Amino acid sequence: MNPDPSFAGKPRLHFSNKIDVIFIIFIITLSVYYGIYISSIKIPTHDGAVYLLNARSWFYGTEIDQEYRPQLLSWIISAIWKLTGENWIIAKYIQSAFTIGAGIILYIFLRKSKNASFAFGVSALTMLNAIVFVHSTKILTEGVALFFIIATLYLLNIRKEKYWLLAGITAGLTFAARYPVALQALTIFIVESIITKKPNLIIRTILSASFIILIVIVAIYLKTGTFQTAISEDTVFTIYLSPYYVANSIDIWGFAFLLVPLALLFKRTYTDKFNYTFIAWFIVSMIFWSANASNHQYRFAIQFTPAVYFLSMLGIENLWLYLKEKRSKEKAKATGVK
Repeated sequence: MNPDPSFAGKPRLHFSNKIDVIFIIFIITLSVYYGIYISSIKIPTHDGAVYLLNARSWFYGTEIDQEYRPQLLSWIISAIWKLTGENWIIAKYIQSAFTIGAGIILYIFLRKSKNASFAFGVSALTMLNAIVFVHSTKILTEGVALFFIIATLYLLNIRKEKYWLLAGITAGLTFAARYPVALQALTIFIVESIITKKPNLIIRTILSASFIILIVIVAIYLKTGTFQTAISEDTVFTIYLSPYYVANSIDIWGFAFLLVPLALLFKRTYTDKFNYTFIAWFIVSMIFWSANASNHQYRFAIQFTPAVYFLSMLGIENLWLYLKEKRSKEKAKATGVK
């Protein structure tokens, strides 16, 4: 199913739609649960403490700690402190707000492009994923990066110049939030560019993304005198892919992962160009993280979790349609109708 050209004009939720109401209740409940859980956290994790220290460094103009870490979250915290004063309690809730925002955008996007039931399934599974939830309660970058990559996907599916310009900005902010995840934004952009075949949209996105990335690099270089995306041992890749994410797929995504091959086996998956972005997003991400020579962690799967659950729901949809068509053919054969 190709996105509706009028996508930009109809992304609203409606209280007359039962699934929309269920989704709104779900988001409110999840937000409350996030608030209760986060309020019980008394001290930040080690990584969270580093992002807070870096926020203080930008706030006070001092030297930053562990300059290889992405700085967007620290910039956001520092900007909020300009208004509220330095307070780490406020910083605790920032990432969960981005994660919830990602879920809302994902639902609205899939609701328009697919249907409300499909959208709720993918969004709810993503938001309820234990890895996504736990890491979104910490002062980390996973939820922020998830938000910007979903925003990039959403904007690229609106075939208008100003939205592709904004998509370049969100793709650049994906890089600023978590450097390696920019590859996923790039994958989505390449597939959508091939589908749309509109050079003016493509050029606008490349220019705006390049501008944001350049600003990020220059700002960090001027502050630290260097620009580093990771520690050296984490930048070693090999052609011998690790089975880590496949072997631990049930722990990461649950039994829903078993439905992913079902989506890829049906021919109907490939008749709808809309699905290509999610297929590429999933495959490229799995290969990239599996190609790392030594650093494998559950949390690295967070940003392409929506692609996993999209394919899982697509597998269910494919199986349902196949069985429906089969029953229809059997009924027609039994009644002698051709």
